[in-house]
Amino acid sequence: MRLRNVGFVAILAIAVVAGSGCNPDKNKLLFKPQAGVKRLVDTEEAMNMSMKMMGMSMNFGTAKEYTFEFTPKETDAAGVTTFDATIKSVKFEMTGLDGLLGGMGGPGAPQIPGGDDPFGIKSLKAAVKSAEGQTFTVKVSKLGEVTEVSGANAIAEKASALYKAPAVAAKIPAKQVLTNHLGDNTMKYSMMGIFTARPETKLNIGDTWQNKFNGGDNMAEVIGDATFTVKERANGTVTADSVSKVEIKPGADLKQQMGNIPGFTMEMSGQGSGTAKFDETTGWLVEYADMAKVPGKMSFPAGPMGNVSMDMETSYKVSYKSYPG
Repeated sequence: MRLRNVGFVAILAIAVVAGSGCNPDKNKLLFKPQAGVKRLVDTEEAMNMSMKMMGMSMNFGTAKEYTFEFTPKETDAAGVTTFDATIKSVKFEMTGLDGLLGGMGGPGAPQIPGGDDPFGIKSLKAAVKSAEGQTFTVKVSKLGEVTEVSGANAIAEKASALYKAPAVAAKIPAKQVLTNHLGDNTMKYSMMGIFTARPETKLNIGDTWQNKFNGGDNMAEVIGDATFTVKERANGTVTADSVSKVEIKPGADLKQQMGNIPGFTMEMSGQGSGTAKFDETTGWLVEYADMAKVPGKMSFPAGPMGNVSMDMETSYKVSYKSYPG
């Protein structure tokens, strides 16, 4: 009688295991957006750069706030989802340009041409603001990798018609300036933070994964290598801490503004840290906060003065929060 039950018990055991305990995707953090379900994402990015040279100090800062609405259009057989990404709102600020452009505006300083907008900040803010309501395309793999961003360059080109370059700035075309703020490459860099790539392997408490990225814009190239460590799985949320190494290199536009000076160098490297929270069911990044400090030096030949060296430090903070649309 016992032998007769062996087959039945074996089949029952297989059924129980297959039905509950052998889910091949269990503890994986795959990106599986729900079809037709919109997602809103609020982003905040703040950067401050301080520079010291020959006893003078200058500070320059930018801050951006976006709200994006992501509408999934289709997911292909490989798990790549195509989204319509709409810029619902954008706020942009810049500070410290008077110091950055030579300390102009102090007592006895020469009059700066340009009326009430000598540095073109009002014009630039209006141009960036015009992107509200515009939509571009984003493709994201099941591992949270941003595989393609398209259509943002067209938004930048349209916005460039509203931007009037300041007389005191280098003569970089308006289209180029707005592409740095709103174009495909810049938006892809932001999307990489919003979606945050992860591995296909199972992730248990204490497990780690690496996320290398290369972004920034034409002014500065940002190269990073982040290590995420899973800290907690609770209430449908996966929490991971990140530690990153960050390097900043001069971009094409910065080199152009420096006149492609032979001997111009900029070396900056530092570290960052943050905490990310993911929705375990859909893989959406629910919340992420990160900050970093990146010190370094810039040097360039200055005629009779010889080679001039400038100490620099860039600090930044970014945060992302997402919720159902």
